[in-house]
Amino acid sequence: MQVRVMRYITGKYGLGLLAMSCWLITACSSDGAGGDGTDVPRQGHPLQVVPYTANYHATDFQMRAVTEGYSAYTPDHEIAIGLYVLEDGNIAGTPAVKLISYSNNDWHSQAMVEENKDYTIFGYMPKKDPISSSISKSGEVVTLTLSNISTVSADDVCFITGVKDNDGDLLQGKFDYRGKADNNYLRLLLDHLFASVKFSFQVDATYNTLRTIKVKSLTLNTTAGTMTATVKLTPNTTEDYPATVEYTTPAAGTSSATFFESVEGVEIPTTTTSFVCCFAPAVSGNLTLVTTYDVYDRKGNLIRKDCEATNQLPDNLDLASQPTRGQQVTLTLTVNPTYLYQLSDPDLDNPTFTLEE
Repeated sequence: MQVRVMRYITGKYGLGLLAMSCWLITACSSDGAGGDGTDVPRQGHPLQVVPYTANYHATDFQMRAVTEGYSAYTPDHEIAIGLYVLEDGNIAGTPAVKLISYSNNDWHSQAMVEENKDYTIFGYMPKKDPISSSISKSGEVVTLTLSNISTVSADDVCFITGVKDNDGDLLQGKFDYRGKADNNYLRLLLDHLFASVKFSFQVDATYNTLRTIKVKSLTLNTTAGTMTATVKLTPNTTEDYPATVEYTTPAAGTSSATFFESVEGVEIPTTTTSFVCCFAPAVSGNLTLVTTYDVYDRKGNLIRKDCEATNQLPDNLDLASQPTRGQQVTLTLTVNPTYLYQLSDPDLDNPTFTLEE
């Protein structure tokens, strides 16, 4: 069996991760961990967060349709945001990163603010090892440096481009927040550091009458190690985009991200089922997809277990140009048998995945 791949491109900045409905999210307790993970007493009022992610500008290669703006972000797995909460914009010494974590369908905050005090808010997502962060300020420009970022990621790697409180506007470049005694709902605007690739799987209708394919895991590999992103943020009160981003050349090594896993496997239907993984634009020519899957007959009997297919992704993933951060590229994979008329042919039960230009 072959998997024939048809490509189309989805465009610049912002990826329609998921356009999820907005809901208010509550936070936390009165005690929590400090920047080094130790328990420290906290004073003030809990800061409650509601994240938004920039919509990917989904540009079809033919239609060039573009989607603008931000959408409320509710993760489908546990994740954490690293948040610098700076009183009066003061960046002195080494500010500690506050942890805003999502688990059990709720956000949990370590950050505390005092009523009527002014803060500036900066940060990134995900806060997880081995990523480390630092922050500095020169004049009005704040530099957020993120180090040891894997060049492929199952998470949407983002930085904060602005905030909105209950009384403010949804505005890029607005990082100011005034603490309240209650209802400290802080809307975080998150933009993408990486591009992404969406793999859309489907099974040929004819082959579907003979076999069932269940995908069990998807892993994206690259022949590059970690990298550093330097984000310069300029607070403003206009609609101007407040950030510039620079990347270091990825270190020698390898990176890997398993962005889907299922013990039972997910059946691939005759209509597409999609999975998304993020990658640094600079490594798009060195990406390999590894798919693990089981093959069943139409009576539900397991024919082949833990088959593995390896596909080198096309250079640049784009017919026109190198992908940039916030761009999403879609690869559509169609599962087809090589020989339908030879039901005993081993290819029927042990298909190969080939990626065609």
